[in-house]
Amino acid sequence: MGTRAKSSDPEIFCDFNARMTERGYRPTYGTVQDLAHLGLTLEGAVGRRFVFVSGDADEHGNPDDVMHNGMVVRDLEFGFLLETDEAGFYWRSELTG
Repeated sequence: MGTRAKSSDPEIFCDFNARMTERGYRPTYGTVQDLAHLGLTLEGAVGRRFVFVSGDADEHGNPDDVMHNGMVVRDLEFGFLLETDEAGFYWRSELTG
């Protein structure tokens, strides 16, 4: 497991089981709530960068969120999506700083 610097982008919930396209995930109620706490709607979040977060655990059962960077986009077929970048998934325990 590597390490990576903590992003300055805000974190919002993403259900990584709600995949709609190769890199796009359907926003959920949790996503909308997190955006509202940031003073944003899905429409207002389009084009902005975020860290997408979903609860997970390590091999010992300790909380260790799975994370992925990306942005909110508008898709012609599915509407709003949380689109991940190509850097890949990582876990909170890998963050430094």
